[in-house]
Amino acid sequence: MEKEHLVEDVEAGSSPNEFQAYSIDVEQLNKMNSEKDQEAFKRLGGAAGIAQALGTDLKEGLSDAGVDASKQAFGVNSFPEKPPPSFLSMLLEAAKDPMIVILLIVAIITIVLGAAVPEQRAHQGWSEGLAVLGTALIVIFIGAGQDYSKERQFQKLNALKDNIEVKVSRGGKQVLVANTEIVVGDVMFLDTGDKIIADGVLIDSQGIVLDEASLTGESDPIKKDAVSDPWIRSGTTVNEGSGHMLVVAVGVNSEWGKTMALVSEAGDDETPLQEQLTDVAAKVSKMGVLVAVVCFLALLIKWLIETGGGDASKINDNGPLQFLLYAITITVVSIPEGLPLAVTLTLAYSMKKMMKDNNFVRVLSACETMGGATAICSDKTGTLTENRMTVVEGWFAGTAYPQVPEASALPPQLVELLKWNCAMNNKAFLVDKDNVVEFVGNRTECALLVMLRKLGFDYVELREQREADQVKLYGFSSARKMASVLLREPGSGGLRLHNKGAAEWVLRRCTSLMRPDGSTEPMTEARLAEMIELVTSMAKRGLRCICLSYRDYAANDPARPADFFEDANEVDNGLTCLAIVGIKDPVRKEVPDAVRTCQKAGITVRMVTGDNIHTAQHISRECGILVEDCIAMEGPVFRAMPAHELIPMLPKLRVLARSSPEDKLTLVALLKKQGEVVAVTGDGTNDAPALKESDVGLAMGIAGTEVAKEAADIIILDDNFSSIVKSVLWGRTVYMNIRKFLVFQLSVNLVAMISAAVGALYGGVPPLNVLQLLWVNMIMDTLAALALATEDPYPELLDEMPHGRTEPIITGYMYMHILAGAAYKLVWLFACLYGLPRVISAYAVLTPDEYYREDCSTILGDKGFNETAQKDYCNIMGYCGFPQGDTSHLSCELVGEWLRFNGSAVPADQQNAVCIPRGFPQGTNCPRNEGLMSAQKDMDKEWDRAYLKSYKPALSVLFNAFILAQVANAFVSRRIQLEYNFFKGLATSHIFNTIMVLITALQAIIMQTPINYVFKVNALNGKEWGATIAIGIGAIPFSWLVRFIARLVRPVDTSSNWLGVLRGSRAKNITARGAAPMRAAAGRTLSGRTLSGAPEGKTLSGRTLSGPKTLSGNPNTAVKTFSGNPTLSGNPQQPQPFHITARTGSSRPPSARLGSLSRVAPEPMRSAGSGSSAAPLLADPSTPRTPR
Repeated sequence: MEKEHLVEDVEAGSSPNEFQAYSIDVEQLNKMNSEKDQEAFKRLGGAAGIAQALGTDLKEGLSDAGVDASKQAFGVNSFPEKPPPSFLSMLLEAAKDPMIVILLIVAIITIVLGAAVPEQRAHQGWSEGLAVLGTALIVIFIGAGQDYSKERQFQKLNALKDNIEVKVSRGGKQVLVANTEIVVGDVMFLDTGDKIIADGVLIDSQGIVLDEASLTGESDPIKKDAVSDPWIRSGTTVNEGSGHMLVVAVGVNSEWGKTMALVSEAGDDETPLQEQLTDVAAKVSKMGVLVAVVCFLALLIKWLIETGGGDASKINDNGPLQFLLYAITITVVSIPEGLPLAVTLTLAYSMKKMMKDNNFVRVLSACETMGGATAICSDKTGTLTENRMTVVEGWFAGTAYPQVPEASALPPQLVELLKWNCAMNNKAFLVDKDNVVEFVGNRTECALLVMLRKLGFDYVELREQREADQVKLYGFSSARKMASVLLREPGSGGLRLHNKGAAEWVLRRCTSLMRPDGSTEPMTEARLAEMIELVTSMAKRGLRCICLSYRDYAANDPARPADFFEDANEVDNGLTCLAIVGIKDPVRKEVPDAVRTCQKAGITVRMVTGDNIHTAQHISRECGILVEDCIAMEGPVFRAMPAHELIPMLPKLRVLARSSPEDKLTLVALLKKQGEVVAVTGDGTNDAPALKESDVGLAMGIAGTEVAKEAADIIILDDNFSSIVKSVLWGRTVYMNIRKFLVFQLSVNLVAMISAAVGALYGGVPPLNVLQLLWVNMIMDTLAALALATEDPYPELLDEMPHGRTEPIITGYMYMHILAGAAYKLVWLFACLYGLPRVISAYAVLTPDEYYREDCSTILGDKGFNETAQKDYCNIMGYCGFPQGDTSHLSCELVGEWLRFNGSAVPADQQNAVCIPRGFPQGTNCPRNEGLMSAQKDMDKEWDRAYLKSYKPALSVLFNAFILAQVANAFVSRRIQLEYNFFKGLATSHIFNTIMVLITALQAIIMQTPINYVFKVNALNGKEWGATIAIGIGAIPFSWLVRFIARLVRPVDTSSNWLGVLRGSRAKNITARGAAPMRAAAGRTLSGRTLSGAPEGKTLSGRTLSGPKTLSGNPNTAVKTFSGNPTLSGNPQQPQPFHITARTGSSRPPSARLGSLSRVAPEPMRSAGSGSSAAPLLADPSTPRTPR
């Protein structure tokens, strides 16, 4: 039984949309849709019947009440979000690190033994293990917290990826709504490049072709029609055509939603920078493990020697367990797990900040790659210009007007034709909002709609009048450079084609043109030349020239093939030119400065546009792209030029006009072969291959199709070139922040490993204990990563050359800073460790003589020996050579005993020396010796503890100085070139400042509060704090000195010069690695075939030229223009650009042709009197003119 859902509206006069009972339920609708049940579709009455059942109208769409009711009945167009990982799961993940696991296990064993063994318990043997356990857990919690925060941030950013706006009809109006607001019953507009975001059935189609590969895996596009195959699936894209669709399934009920429910989202791959740093981390980790093993073995061997092969009772008392804990800690410290974390942090932080700069990053690696960009291939319209197109002048039926004329000033026949052309041959629409007209759709078409309004017509009413008369719509394509619509005339029933497109292309297809009186005249060669000259003059002023034309066809023509109207190339011929309008799209005021910034940064900016060569030149000069000694080239010439001729021109190529998407793809591929890192902008569906091929694809957020956005790595939300420059700055910031962190961390790693090895091998006293090393590790891997990875960009980064494709992550100057920073800290570390106890008595280390002579009574008293035994045993141990002093020492009581006994010297054997004077025979033990041996054992046990305690004052100073030097090193690491000012921009680095204050505050707490017991340090006095602060701050003037010496050794003028030194032979933004492919490619086509032995005219696409090329032009002009068209004669007094022309009949070799120069006029055609056929500007020389 069918369910009925009622939408109530108590207002009078409610429409059927507002009070509608659904005669089809969710299950029926979904079943029909999922099974593509054609029978059920027909039984319901097709799209019209389903619309009636859903309470919608195929023209008017849903009302507001209908939208709300549909959401209640059929659901919303969203998918269940993947739940973010919980903090607990992040904790478990962080705790899985093998070294952390081993550290925790050893710490627990230490705690157990320290608490279980009475002697260990008496000396709080469990405390160090507990402190290590606590610190390790803190490290785990901080790491998990950062990962959790990062995941939440990425989830928010990723959620924006799928947010798009779509065009629908609601309440009789065309509106833009978010894809998540689409409901069942909506009437959606479909156009080339759109991504389908819900399931539906086709209402009408103008040659719609869908790419369903994402669902079916079939690579061949599928043509749809409203009768035999009306089913439209979400997740697919519109390859060609346009039309309307009735939405029948949304969200989880759509086919895409069902597919998404079955699969889990794949994890992000590592970015190239993360891969590089993982490699660096692996190498450093191996060194750390080696040092840890050496330290463990050295300490273990020393312990075995001192204990005579080992003492099980000392295994947890500065014994093997402590050595293992120390070795593991060294490994934990040496493993720079902070490197990948720093990349993730800086990428996440940068992505968030880039959103504010109108850069939406879809692919994580694009952040870092953009920083190395050496070339940007930019579109013109909307990126370099404002994309607010306006018709400012034009030629209307034989009369030129400096502005759009009144309708009354034009012939009635022309006005009639113009209004239908502008309204019907057009898929854009205008939205009036707060007295501002917003453009939706193609901006050129929007400009024509505004012109139509100025002529006094409402395009919405015109479309409603003739919508039923539309026979076929031929959408714009980059190959044809035009669009057309075929309408059936109401009275006669005949067919009329309305055409518009690039003026020089449309004029080629015209056989007549309209006169001022409304009559027509033939398009002779002379008239064509005049029209081309008119177009050229308008284009040179930066105007986009659009020609509007028409042609009548008989309703029935027996001689016409049945499929004649399927081929737009056949239909768009024999046209009558009505008007040529000049559309102004001003350059964005910030673009020239942005282009200069790129050029200063070593980035070559190229304009790749479909516009006329003259328009492109004008705009590119305004932008500062086309400068002296640079080349402007047309697409037909570009694609016809052999590789060995084209590649040497690439460094000077700045403008590629009348280019096709294939030309853009070819250009990107060639530049990448030369070692360039290429960023490409694109907005059309056909731009997707070039966006994918580039290192960084930049799609336009406003004008871009969904296909282009899907193919892109970054979406420029405001379509502005200056936003692209900001993405370059952020990319360089990411790279620089990672380099800063590398300098900071690797210097600490180096110090930690060297000091640990020296302490273990030489002195036996590690300069930093386990807990201190873990604190250093927390500073390095966590806090410093957060501090240095979140530094904001600074403009000086754009004064440097790009790092390109091959530059190593660690440069020569970085090695210098790492070694210098490590050397400074090691000098002070060893000075505190070995120099301080020798120089200042307050830090003197306990000697064995002092220990046995001064501390003996106290220790033996604590062990239960009486005063007599204490005096006796302490004298023997301190002066008699058992173990300190010697048997002849005057203070040794045994000397007097042996003198009184038999007048001889004290024997070297301890048992005989202490027992014989007491009356025991030689070789016989006695209670005195047994007591002495017990006292010696107790003294041995306490020696290590007393010795390390005596080192505590010096080690306390060392620890504090080391940490403060690390804080200073963080400031120094903010600038890793040869700059003197480390503090520039510090006022705005709030995260960095906060973390530095936090580290310093925590260090003060560690040193001055009872927690210092756990870290095994003493509280410092004022002088000691002053000294350690001075040592720490001293890292800054020391770095200044290093940079000063470096400047003396290798003088630098600018930052780009020193980068040039580091990069060696990179010239013209081409890396050394890219030079070899360039030379090799000079003899190959893009397909990889060599040109040696091949015909001279072989082209990049494999086609042959129609004839050899010659170079003609003014040899004194700096800018060259490569045009694939014949030239006109003209005024030789005006300086003209170079043109490459494609004439037939020349037999000179290419080298001879390129050396031949002659003056030409600006008009790209032969004179009318030459008698030869002329091709308009930008025409492909291999394409013949349409016969008339």
